[in-house]
Amino acid sequence: MRISCSIRFLPLKTNGKDEIYKLVDEAIAVIAKSGLKYLVGPSETTVEGEFSDLLDLIKRIYNEMTPLCERYVLEVVFDCARDGVTIDEKIAKYR
Repeated sequence: MRISCSIRFLPLKTNGKDEIYKLVDEAIAVIAKSGLKYLVGPSETTVEGEFSDLLDLIKRIYNEMTPLCERYVLEVVFDCARDGVTIDEKIAKYR
């Protein structure tokens, strides 16, 4: 069953805005490499997949970003439905 997951990576200790954007781009690159469907938004990235695949992705983000960023917040929100939930169904009326 496919569900959606919103991921927000917030670097806390950086040397300014350019470094923040660079680190966020690195986190989005980890998501892109996962092969899961994703949609980048201005404040978070939404990813769609099986629950176990999404958990694996969260672990990969943690493992790849921790050496690059001294301190950060990794905020994760799962949208779960008994029959599954997709990005397309959530945004269809806005596209």
